[in-house]
Amino acid sequence: MIKHLKKSDYRIMPWKNGLGSTAQIDIFPEGVSFPGEDFLWRVSSAMIASAAPFSRFDGCHRILVVWRGAGLRLNGQELKPHIPYFFAGETPIDCELLDGEVIDLGVIYRRQQVEAEMVVGSLAAGDATQLQFEKSSIYYLFCAEGRLVLNKNWTLEDGETLQIQKCESGELSTSTGGCYYLIKLQMK
Repeated sequence: MIKHLKKSDYRIMPWKNGLGSTAQIDIFPEGVSFPGEDFLWRVSSAMIASAAPFSRFDGCHRILVVWRGAGLRLNGQELKPHIPYFFAGETPIDCELLDGEVIDLGVIYRRQQVEAEMVVGSLAAGDATQLQFEKSSIYYLFCAEGRLVLNKNWTLEDGETLQIQKCESGELSTSTGGCYYLIKLQMK
């Protein structure tokens, strides 16, 4: 089962600490409130326009990747584009911009119930690659750059996402070249 999540489907909402806003791409289980206690994971993208502390999420782990912009400094550590950063949700994080606004992609998930990983991949114009999926996991394929096509019939434009469930494999191709983030989430 594949579900196409377009930018117009994303729900804009305030950060938990009220210091910014985020575009919620998806939440699981569907229909639960965020940041309530019922969510198991949330995938979202946020614009960071100034230095600010991150919201705390006790009992959760987080994965963050810089999608647009020069990068961030999190507690003194530089985070450059397209490199996933993993941290505990209760860790106090002070965020600074390296050089102007940044747009990130993030996953927040309940670490006692969910395992998660993120891989970053890129394709040159005209290339294709085979992606392998486990039927017991839910995947999010996010188009970070270019235009990507999965199985010749699911086209992803820049900033769009496919939620993929109960599939074993797929061919990802591009005529333009592109970069993608593949997030895997699985119940423990």
